[in-house]
Amino acid sequence: MNYLPDISCWHDEALKTDPILPAVLDHMNDGVLVVDGKGIVVSCNASAQMMLEIDARIIGTPLQSIPSLADLRVFLDSRKNNPSERFSRRDRLLAAKAFSGLGSGFEEKTLILLQDVTELDHIRAELKSREKLNEELEDIIASSYDGILITDGEGNVLKINDALLRITELPPENFIGHKMESLYEEGHFFGQSIESLARKGKRITTGIQKIRTGKEVMVTSTPVFDDDGHILRMVTNARDMSEILSLQEQLASSRELSSHLQTEVNRMLEDELRSQGMITASPAMYKILELSRRVANSEATVLIQGESGVGKEVLAKLIHVWSKRPGAFIKVNCGAIPKHLLESELFGYNRGAFTGANKEGKPGIFELAADGTLFLDEIEDLPLNLQVKFLQVIQDRSFLRLGGTKVISVNLRFIAASNRDLSRLVAERTFREDLFYRLNVVPVTIPPLRERVEDIPLLVDYFLNQYNSKYGGEKFLAPALLKKFEMYDWPGNIRELKNYIERLVITCSGNLINMDFPETEQNISSFAQPIDPAETREEGKDEAFSTLKEVLESVEKDMLSKALKKYKNSRKIGRMLGISHTAVLKKLKKYSLG
Repeated sequence: MNYLPDISCWHDEALKTDPILPAVLDHMNDGVLVVDGKGIVVSCNASAQMMLEIDARIIGTPLQSIPSLADLRVFLDSRKNNPSERFSRRDRLLAAKAFSGLGSGFEEKTLILLQDVTELDHIRAELKSREKLNEELEDIIASSYDGILITDGEGNVLKINDALLRITELPPENFIGHKMESLYEEGHFFGQSIESLARKGKRITTGIQKIRTGKEVMVTSTPVFDDDGHILRMVTNARDMSEILSLQEQLASSRELSSHLQTEVNRMLEDELRSQGMITASPAMYKILELSRRVANSEATVLIQGESGVGKEVLAKLIHVWSKRPGAFIKVNCGAIPKHLLESELFGYNRGAFTGANKEGKPGIFELAADGTLFLDEIEDLPLNLQVKFLQVIQDRSFLRLGGTKVISVNLRFIAASNRDLSRLVAERTFREDLFYRLNVVPVTIPPLRERVEDIPLLVDYFLNQYNSKYGGEKFLAPALLKKFEMYDWPGNIRELKNYIERLVITCSGNLINMDFPETEQNISSFAQPIDPAETREEGKDEAFSTLKEVLESVEKDMLSKALKKYKNSRKIGRMLGISHTAVLKKLKKYSLG
């Protein structure tokens, strides 16, 4: 773009003789600089001086000798009109054009016109930016899947996209150049105009629009306001209701399929858990199982804690199954092996390692568990001198046999279990702190059966089926007895329940296992069938007898009262009486004690 004016009509003699012309030049916004045939600056107006950051003293000076005007020397080598050149001066952009040989007195002179085009370039860049933005907006509107209709503040249709034509099945000539109201008057739309309602109410409005093609369209009209609060544009979005209904049907179908698949997954998971002996309906247990499945494929050591009989070994086996490790699952009870033999059992030994050793040597449990899972139960019974060596094996996955010199590397997974609080043992210095933290990478605590009451009916049913199959019976539990089971604390947890169900299947004569069965354990005497007070009174009408239930309750209340005075703590009372602290709290509440 050429911003410079054509000065070919200027004459050299005019510059010399007209006294008004220098004043005019000094008031021009454009800069004017004249150089003679010898390269001497003969004229420079005020605008040129400001743009080039020079003053009038340069007049009479050769242009070549002025360093700050080096950009203009290019114009001295040509006698032809040069195209416009641009150069920067500080933070301004200047455009320059030179003219040579303009007349009889101008043959030996060059006139250079300068113009500050900084603002013009900014405006030009802004215009290009806005043009690009408009193109992008046009593309966005055209590519929108929803129909878009834009009207002005009077309701005149200004723009539509192809999606609107697809949704309404109307030709474009029904829209462009028409008012929205006319679309209703001509019968293209029925009912109230959503766009008109939004325009009159000056708020976003949504509704269903009926079209003469039979389509029902969900329409949302949104007003766009100017600075004075007047509606500048109305933007209306349209979506085919049939598509929405189709999507709703697909969503419902997808949810149904998802529900069916989830049911199948739950059934398969339940079958898998049952096959491994894990019977549960407890939300807490499902969280533990979910965590266990996530960590199964890792190499992380798992520490399972919980009371005796809660199912720690079953969970360890599940983790092994889910890990898909090719090796075996090997269990070692650290409390069941004599301490003086435990090291040789774990590490193995070479020939002649100690007196009485096998002449050929023997591989240890670490080697036997290679590529598999080693489950160390009652880990707290591991002697302190072995805990250091065991820690080294966990960290390095390598060890030496007793009496050996060759390092044996193994790839195995460690799972440890304890029915005691290992952190307390660490505080008591009976268990190494560094080994505890190495084992406690993924801690899992299995809740006792008394906190998983919902599991009791499932476990009873599972064990009944197991022992009915084993002993050839068809025994089932009376509902009243099952209720008693759910109220009992089960200090021995699942192991106690399992053994008790086996006893009932063996000892009960009929198929119905009810309250009438022999009792041999003191801690489940609460299951005994209560004696009918009416029968007691019938046997001794002349004597005043208390019922057995009343006598037992009196003794129980007295014992609780004495224990409460002595200990003031439900856990200590429970240990003294041989019942759980939960049972203590229930009985204290029953007798209004404490």
